[in-house]
Amino acid sequence: MPAFERKFIEFIEKHLSFIYLTAIVLLAAYIRLLGRHFLSGDMDTFLLSWYDQMKEAGGLPGLREQIGDYNILYQTFIALMTYVPLNPMTMFKAFSIAFDFLMAFTAAYFVSRFSDKPLFGRTFNAVLTVVLFMPTVVLNSAYWGQCDSMYAFCILAAVCFMYKDKYLLSFVFLGLSFAFKLQTIIVLPFFIACYIVKKRFSIVMFFVTLLSFWGSGIMAYIFGRDWLSPFKVYIDQTSTYKCMYMQSRSIWWVFGNEYPDFGGFAIMLTAALCGIGIYMIADKRVRIEKNGEFFAAVAWFAWTCIFFLPNMHDRYSYPLDILLIVLAFFDKRYVRFAVISGLLSFMTYAPFLVHANGVGREDAFIELLVYAWFTYTVLNNKESGGTING
Repeated sequence: MPAFERKFIEFIEKHLSFIYLTAIVLLAAYIRLLGRHFLSGDMDTFLLSWYDQMKEAGGLPGLREQIGDYNILYQTFIALMTYVPLNPMTMFKAFSIAFDFLMAFTAAYFVSRFSDKPLFGRTFNAVLTVVLFMPTVVLNSAYWGQCDSMYAFCILAAVCFMYKDKYLLSFVFLGLSFAFKLQTIIVLPFFIACYIVKKRFSIVMFFVTLLSFWGSGIMAYIFGRDWLSPFKVYIDQTSTYKCMYMQSRSIWWVFGNEYPDFGGFAIMLTAALCGIGIYMIADKRVRIEKNGEFFAAVAWFAWTCIFFLPNMHDRYSYPLDILLIVLAFFDKRYVRFAVISGLLSFMTYAPFLVHANGVGREDAFIELLVYAWFTYTVLNNKESGGTING
């Protein structure tokens, strides 16, 4: 072998992780670029309409009134888009895609740190690859143009900072997550459990979350918006949809969609189940000291809320899937749940992107069995199954 070839190969071997990382990032960006012209129903009916209304209202001054049904933080980003001379659909998708990468790098960073693995090593690259190429992550931003990576990133950051006892940062990110989506409530019971078990932070931290959430509307307040608007937006949202399920992975597919009769029951049932979960953690029957135990618990609370609460939509399992991916890298026994959950989530996207059949009663029954299996695994988590990388 000629000397220059040997040096070239040695260079590749020496910088293999960086070369792989660069290739993965470029390929992930290219795959998302392929969806730039796809016009989803939500993009056509809602997002672009909100953009036009915001532009007609003068951009940032338009924040003085509610446009659309998303909260003020997302409205602020729409207002800022009106000042950029680019195609609005491209900007919506680019904004969501940016959070795809931010979420993936955050997951890879924390998994590496919590597993005592080197940054930009095999574990880091593996997590990054799985998150960036998960079908629902790609479709959600690049094709659907939705914003789920934004609040999922904030939830992930809040959970990871809680594990590292960085409480101020944790509750700030929890508040920002609420500012993007009310569905952040799926992890709130876990934070209550941490408050009871850790005994290292004050209940005042929950007010930090409220302050972070409220502060996300600062730009709107400047232009004359009611200071209680962030709260009013979510109050209005809760009265908009009155269904037991909305193409979501819900137990109510099996039972029925009679919200007036069973909506309150579903909420109380979910609260009771989460209360039992909090009790199990407080009583040390379920431990959250190790990384695998910790992420298994938060994933269980998220899964419980998604599966039993009414009014759950098709995309609300998005943060659960990310949490399960992280959990799978800490304990390989949970790989099966990450795969199954990801596949079921993928199925829920079908009606909204290609007008195909989505989840149904049979799928909800499968979900019930998998959820029960997952619960059993969490409760019997006496020994770790080992990490994916050994």
